[in-house]
Amino acid sequence: MNQQTLGPTSGSRRFPGQQPVLEWASLQHGDCVEVWSNGSFLYAAYVDDRADDGRLIWVIENGTGSRRLFVRHDPVTLYSI
Repeated sequence: MNQQTLGPTSGSRRFPGQQPVLEWASLQHGDCVEVWSNGSFLYAAYVDDRADDGRLIWVIENGTGSRRLFVRHDPVTLYSI
């Protein structure tokens, strides 16, 4: 795979070898992440808050400023960028 630009239409990882964040508790306020669902890029976001145990996380979508909550069983994958 070739390195791709960050954007909602890209269907493959910008950094193909990068692993998803498995422990959301490792993310800190202000960390930048890519949000993916079902193998498709949704948007870049910044971590706003999270539960101490990592079961839920609030992110703020880059560009729109929309704040979104995800719980661990939601069908999303986060990648640190």
